[in-house]
Amino acid sequence: MSATSSKILIIEDDPILGGAIYQRLELEGFEPVWAQSCAEAIAALKRGKPDFVLSDIVLPDGSGEDVFRKAQPWLGDTPILFATAFGEIDQAVRLVKAGADDYLTKPYDVDELVERIRQRLIHRASRSEKAETDAFALSPVTTTIAEQLHKAAATNLPILLTGETGVGKEVAARYLHAHSSRSGSPFVAVNCGAIPHDLLESQFFGHERGAFTGAVHGHVGYFEEAADGTLLLDEIGELDARLQTALLRVLENGQFRPVGARQDKTFAGRVIAATNADLGQLRLDRKFRADLYYRLSVIEIPLPPLRERRGEIEPLAQRFLKEFSSESGPDLKLSSNALQTLLRHGWPGNIRELRNRLQRAAVFARSDMLEAAEIFPETRLNETEEEEDTLADVRQRAEAELIERALLASHGRIGEAAKQLGISRTTLWKRRGKSKQ
Repeated sequence: MSATSSKILIIEDDPILGGAIYQRLELEGFEPVWAQSCAEAIAALKRGKPDFVLSDIVLPDGSGEDVFRKAQPWLGDTPILFATAFGEIDQAVRLVKAGADDYLTKPYDVDELVERIRQRLIHRASRSEKAETDAFALSPVTTTIAEQLHKAAATNLPILLTGETGVGKEVAARYLHAHSSRSGSPFVAVNCGAIPHDLLESQFFGHERGAFTGAVHGHVGYFEEAADGTLLLDEIGELDARLQTALLRVLENGQFRPVGARQDKTFAGRVIAATNADLGQLRLDRKFRADLYYRLSVIEIPLPPLRERRGEIEPLAQRFLKEFSSESGPDLKLSSNALQTLLRHGWPGNIRELRNRLQRAAVFARSDMLEAAEIFPETRLNETEEEEDTLADVRQRAEAELIERALLASHGRIGEAAKQLGISRTTLWKRRGKSKQ
């Protein structure tokens, strides 16, 4: 995850200041979430762990200190920065001593805030990158891939990583970055299919202040943010045709121009592209530039699906459970039946599905020993089908299964799951509670 695609939780009850910070962070490419009270902040943390927290000290139903104390089970190593008035500095200092990262005194410069967030996220990513990449080679298959990545890391050529969704293409890209001469520079990951069409050029190349209506501040684009490091362009097959032309120019001469600027800037980093699409076929269908395809695929490294790397399922599961145990409390283990079920499953969603299933199971675990039915709740529903055959039972089971699948797909985010199901958040809560009775 890049610094600019990170989720930022803003805890601020002032509607003007909170709204301004939200809009600025959104413009910078972050994913802001805004809570205006302690209760809303805790609820937001329960829905999903943010990458950074900015919290006011004084809130209508408590204080930033209350949030900090109550939020420890969900914060983990998430950086938290407190915004404080002059008279609250003693409390802010006490919070820093208790484990908070830093504080800003109001009124503060928003440019300074954005830079602090960006630098803190880059530092955090680089600190955890080595631990993540050192465990990349978990089987003979990924040992061979790791050797290929090592050799590719010694060059400055563009790299193309291919494979199904969820096979670990970003992990492979981070591994390459960590073992290259650029390891001390930023690693920026971008999902090419997730950027609004009207913001494409601004997000990639940045813009000058006043370049267009609403551009009250300058913006650093992905190429400038990556500097002499590594820029991962994930889902490259979805890149807009205009950007394909501009990307080819950057790859050929290292030059790009921010929106509204009069002079070009230089990109001295490396581009890694990743896709689950068949770029060769997209090229034949004239949906992807042939010259860009040939430029990106000088070194192509395919990543096989998890079902072809079954020796990695258990060590990956153990690693994920260790991570989730540190977030939720007790050390979680797999029962023998659960492990055998993991090894037999087809994993259409690959490593991402494995992680999501275990994360959900960790949240709802009834003990420190996970059973197969907790990891695959749809199986448990099917097993009881013969015992309950009324129309109401069948409908309730089907509804519960749909809700659990939506929560799994949305990483536990209630609002997103409700939107996917076409119901309100309140309705989802009520029906989910009813299904558990």
